[in-house]
Parts: sequence; C-alpha cells; structure tokens
Amino acid sequence: YCDLWALSWDFRFQNILREILDACPDVICLQEVQADHYETHVYNALSDTGFEGVYKQKTRASMGLAGKVDGCALFWRRNKFHLVESYSIEFNELAQRQATQVLGMNPRSEECMAYLNRLSKDNVAQLVVLELAQPALTSRSNRDPINQVCIANTHLYSNKDFPDVKLWQSWQLLQELETFVMSRGTNLPLMISGDFNSTPDTAVYDLLSRQAVHPGHPDVNMNNNDDSTPSILPDAMSISHSFQLGSVYNTVIGKEPHVTNYTAQFKGVLDYMWYSVQNLRPLSAAPIPETQVLTKHGEALPSTQYSSDHIMLISDMQIMGGSSLRHNGT
Repeated sequence: YCDLWALSWDFRFQNILREILDACPDVICLQEVQADHYETHVYNALSDTGFEGVYKQKTRASMGLAGKVDGCALFWRRNKFHLVESYSIEFNELAQRQATQVLGMNPRSEECMAYLNRLSKDNVAQLVVLELAQPALTSRSNRDPINQVCIANTHLYSNKDFPDVKLWQSWQLLQELETFVMSRGTNLPLMISGDFNSTPDTAVYDLLSRQAVHPGHPDVNMNNNDDSTPSILPDAMSISHSFQLGSVYNTVIGKEPHVTNYTAQFKGVLDYMWYSVQNLRPLSAAPIPETQVLTKHGEALPSTQYSSDHIMLISDMQIMGGSSLRHNGT
C-alpha cells in the first residue's frame, strides 16, 4: 500500500531525520535501527547536528546478514548533557542467568532447554545516566538539586502469541533498573522509553503502571491449558517492582493515544514513555495525528508522509527542582 520509491532507505531516512530534528529534542530513543544504517547514516547525521549517541544491536544475527540486524539507539544533545554511565542489557543473557543461577536448572536438561528456547528472542535494552552540562544551582527552596537522569530504551519481543515472554522481559528490565538505580541513591530520575509491543490491556502495562500483575490475568496463566508451553514466569505475586511509574501520555492527556502503530494488519498502542513520578514531571505530550491525517497519503503507515509505521512520541519533561528536557521516544 506504500509507493515503492517511498520505501527506499535514502528517502525514509531523510524523512525520519527531518521529523526528529523538527521536534528539537534533547534526548532521542530509537528502536529497530538497522546496524549498518546506524554506522553509515544515523550516527553521522545526528552527530553533525549536535548529538552524541550509543547503539546496541540485537543479540544474534537472526535477521540475516551481518549489519542487517536491528537494534536500539539512544542519543542526547551534547551541549545539554554529559554521559556518565552507559550499559546494555541482553535478555538472552538474563534468561541464561535466571535458568542456571536463580532456578538452579541443569543446563543440559530438557527443562532448561525448553525454558531458554521460549525466552531467547534476542531482544535488548540500553541504559544511560546523563548529567546536565549546566547544573541546576542550589537555592533556598532546592538545597540539593538533581543534576542527573537515567534513561532506558528497549524493544520487546513482537510476537503477539508470546505475552508471557514480553512480561518476563519487562519484569527483568525493571529488576535490572531497580538494582542499578538503588545502588546510586534512590533519587535518580528514571525514564523508560520504547516499543513494548504490548497494548494497555496487557500484563506488561499493568506491571509498569501498577507495580504488579493480577494473578488472574490471562498473560500469566498461559500454560494452564497448554502443556506444550513451558512455564517461564514465577508466581504472579513475585512479578513486581518498587518504582512508581507514570505513563507520559496517560498523565498529560488522561489516556493513552488512540494509536502509536498504524499498519494494515494492526492499529493500536505499543509504545510508551514511562517516568519516575517522585522526581520527574511531564509538562507536555505532542498529540498523535488523527486517523484522517495518518491516512491522507496512504491507507496505512509507512507512507510518503510518515516513513515509519510507528508514530513519534514527544514530551517536555521537568526534573523536579531542576531543569527541563525534551524527550523523544520513536
């Protein structure tokens, strides 16, 4: 449904780059960035316009030739932030660790192989700590201003028939972030952006927004009717975290957008920007275009106007007692 010329990488790249730069962001979170495109186009173009960035490709070359594997990219404006720490998370590695070290499985057992086969989907996450280049000054009302922020960027597994895997990935990501943030003092602001491949009625959304999942949710009871699906989740009461997170769009607009992904096969919300409510405040959320705008140049995305099938999420975030930053999650 999209004109072939509009699917060429050069056209799509210039269109997406223009859309990103038009938003004047301070931080950019990108998913599904092809490794060779990051090297040849994305990094150089954003570097030339004042950004520094890091990239993490998916774990294995399961999508074909070297360089054609996609991954996550995270950029920040050089004159606004300095990089303090940068880490990447491989969910395959976390699955190995969980199976052998936490659950004590024999690596050669059928049980362990089935567990790892279910969970090893090559997805990754990125984590950076950024420090304000011009720190907020101490004042009477703010004696200890916050001058750092932690940003996580991820792309969870896409297959709709694996909600248990997405929930496990979300839970593990939150566990890793919890360990990381707690070890650096509990007042480090946190944003988690990305393509969670999960609609607002899923257990993934419940976990992020409510710190827990309901034991009766279908996503945590997948293998009740199917013995062939290995049980990868612990007891539902154990799937929790201690962050108080808000969804930017839900907070600002009062609900999630009508869509963030608009294709011929699927139209719905999969992408989110989450923030720690005790030390970050969303000041704005850019409206998602109405359906008639999205379909003006084609029945679905990508189109000649929108070169991604996902719609860019944009917010101005304020560090409580500190500065503000413009955050793009695409």
